[in-house]
Amino acid sequence: MHNPFARRFKAAALALPLTMLCVLTAQAGDYGGSAFPAIDEFRFGVLAADLEPGGASEDTIAVNAELLTPRIGGPYDGSFLAGFFHPRLHAGITVNTDEDGVNQAYAGLTWSHDLGDRLFLETSFGGAVHDGETDDDNDDSYGCTLQFHESLSIGMHMTERVSLMATVDHMSNANLCGENQGLTNAGVRLGYRW
Repeated sequence: MHNPFARRFKAAALALPLTMLCVLTAQAGDYGGSAFPAIDEFRFGVLAADLEPGGASEDTIAVNAELLTPRIGGPYDGSFLAGFFHPRLHAGITVNTDEDGVNQAYAGLTWSHDLGDRLFLETSFGGAVHDGETDDDNDDSYGCTLQFHESLSIGMHMTERVSLMATVDHMSNANLCGENQGLTNAGVRLGYRW
């Protein structure tokens, strides 16, 4: 599967983390330490890609980059129920390093809950678009380009600004399209808050 769109998708996605770091470094001093007040955290990670049985690009690696906003409605009192009403918006991209791998861009809501001083649990839900197969006559098809996207992470605040998390994310169409291969990735990500 030689897809010119996939190559451009990968090139743009791999350039995103480097571009963001350069911009943030150059502008951080101009905004009292925060280059973009609407962005609270930048994440970057490496994931084992396409863990679904029979996936087209099993045993490959994907690179992930994600931006998150501050909590909607501001800080909350720390209770689980209050946290539900104070999610963060997220937008991200995952690029498979295999030429035939599936790449995706996604956005949605992220809910975090502290499990103590350093540990936290996080879930997210939203939508994704991808460049994988959508032909209904193919068992490896994702069925349609627009998919649901969800993730689960458990993490640790290493410092006030840096966190490390283990993440599993999944993309599927919930059987709303003819085929539903699904795509699951899992790995580690590093987050930086400014």
